[in-house]
Parts: sequence; C-alpha cells; structure tokens
Amino acid sequence: MKSPRIALGKANQKPLIAQVAEALKRGELCILPTETVYGIATLPNNALALERICALKGRALEKNFTLHLADRSEAETLASCSDLRVQRLMTRYWPGPLTLVLPAHGGGNIGVRLPAHDFTRAVIRATGPLCLTSANRSGEQPLCDPAIIDQQFGSALQILIDDGPSPLGNASTVVRCIGAELEVLREGILSRHEILHAAAAKIVFVCTGNTCRSPMAASLACRALATKLGIGANDLIARGIEFSSMGTGTIDDLPASEGSTLAMHEQGIDLLPHRSRTATQDLLQRADHVYCLAASHLRAVRTLLPGIGNKATLLAKDQQDIEDPYGGSLVDYRLARDAISAAIHPHLTAWLQLLPKAALTQKRP
Repeated sequence: MKSPRIALGKANQKPLIAQVAEALKRGELCILPTETVYGIATLPNNALALERICALKGRALEKNFTLHLADRSEAETLASCSDLRVQRLMTRYWPGPLTLVLPAHGGGNIGVRLPAHDFTRAVIRATGPLCLTSANRSGEQPLCDPAIIDQQFGSALQILIDDGPSPLGNASTVVRCIGAELEVLREGILSRHEILHAAAAKIVFVCTGNTCRSPMAASLACRALATKLGIGANDLIARGIEFSSMGTGTIDDLPASEGSTLAMHEQGIDLLPHRSRTATQDLLQRADHVYCLAASHLRAVRTLLPGIGNKATLLAKDQQDIEDPYGGSLVDYRLARDAISAAIHPHLTAWLQLLPKAALTQKRP
C-alpha cells in the first residue's frame, strides 16, 4: 500500500486543507501535526471512526477525547469559560500546549485545546472541532516522528501530514478548571507552577527595599484572605489569587530584615524564604492591583509606569504612609506589622471579587 505521508512544506496548502477536511468528513483517519505531538484526527460525532482510533491505540472507548479548536471563541460555544482563571490561561497560552477541562454546556465536562499550528487550525476551521488524540499505542510515549508514525499506523490512515519532528515533543499540559481549585491533571511542557501563577490574579505590595514592609504586607494579606475563605495560605493560588511584593530601590535577592522576620514569626508567618526583587514595568503591568506602603512609593511606581492609573494606590485607606521600621527596634517592626494588618482588611472584599464563584463557595473539609 502506498504511504499516506504528504510533506506539508512541499504541498499547495489550500487544496490540501480541503483534501484533509473531506477525508475527515468521510470518516477516514488522518494524522495532523501540532506544536506538541502528532495526533490522530476524526470528527467527534463519528462513532465508527472513534472506535477505529481506540482499536488502533488499544485504549478504552469510554475515555474522553480532547476537542481541538480553530479559534478561542469556539470554546465558549462548547463550555463555560466565565471563570477568570480560565480566561487568564487562554490569554496566556492559547494557541499553545494547554488543554483545559471545562464544564460543558448541557452538563458534564469537556476537554478543549487551541493548537499552535496554522495548517491544523485551518483544517479544523473547515471541519469544525476535531477529536485529536496522540499517535501512539496506549501506555506508550506519544510519537513525534512522522516516519515512525507511518511505519506503525500507515496502513490504517488515509492521510498523514508530515511537517517534520514535533517542535515541542511533549504532550500538552491538562488542567481541570472545575470547582474551587485548579487541578493540573498532567504536566506537559508547562509545569504546575507555571499554570497556577499564570491563572492567578496578582496583588502586589511595594515599598523601598522590599525587605520590611512589603513582604510583611504580602504575607499578612495572603493569610487574611485564606482565613476568610477557610483554607490554608498555600492553597490560595489554586483558587486564583497570588500575593507578592517588590521594591522601588532595592537589590534583588536580599532576605527579609531581621526585625520583620521576628515580628512575623510572632504571628506564625515565616519570612525566611523571602527574597527581594526590583519593581519593573513588566511586573507592574501584569499586576491586577498595586498597593504602595508610602506616597514616595506611589510616585515612583507612577513614574516607572505612567499609564498605571488607579491600579496603583496607597494601602492605607486614609492615604497615610505606613512608617518604615528599618533600623528601628522590634517594637517598631511590630507597630508597622499591626498597621499593615489593619490596612489590609478593608481590601478583602475587593480581592474576593477577583476570584471565581466556585472559589468563594467551596471550602476544604
């Protein structure tokens, strides 16, 4: 039998897109490239083709297939995408190596992905969303070499689009976006750490050296909101919010000052892992809210990013500076700590509004 391989780089793509789309509509199995790995494609409503794929892979038919999309807007027609964490992940990583498991319209869950491959998205645009499952035997590593795919599966295929070795060579990261906390079901090229930080709203506190007031503020804010939700502080980022700090006149990687470390230790908070970082335009742009500990910090932030507008404010509602305890006694650090804690609580309601509804209503047992 003639090999079904077609070299994408040598082909006239417009008629090839139509050829692949027609084959898929007839129920034929085709191999399409993505930036992650190659996938066996079929239309989701073709039960016979899905059975053939499962038999080819040696996998259970009841396992769900991910739907691959041509445009982000298609996800909204298939599933609920209102979760702010989902929107942030789509904006950051789509098109790209990220599969999102979402609540499907009409009940149940659905996995969706927007691949970063122009030809494959063009085919999907011609057919509608496609089931696209990795080209491999169940339990084995996904195949990234079209020559090997041809050897193993060629006799069962109508078309194999050969675009050379897969650029990333690793399956997509799969994230379950249902309920109170994001759950990374499979780490691919994107790690759990990257996913949770990209999905979270970012609350930033700013002082000068980022060794006293701002790290205390970030830690106190994190604990206050976690307590409000009835969860641990370490679980907060999976709910969709992250607290951090930076300095307008610091050196990167300095530890928290001894006084702030001791004052926070009295509250059961460990500042020993903290390391300072410099405020930059990029960090400020990515923040959802920036709280400055003194008017001088607010001026510095607005100079650094003139368009920051009302996103940057003083932490204290009365617009007063929180005094810098640097160089003072432990009593001075305690006073600063308590002033920060008092200034944080009026902001809790606004921060809760940055979370999806599920994160507000579900608590850990």
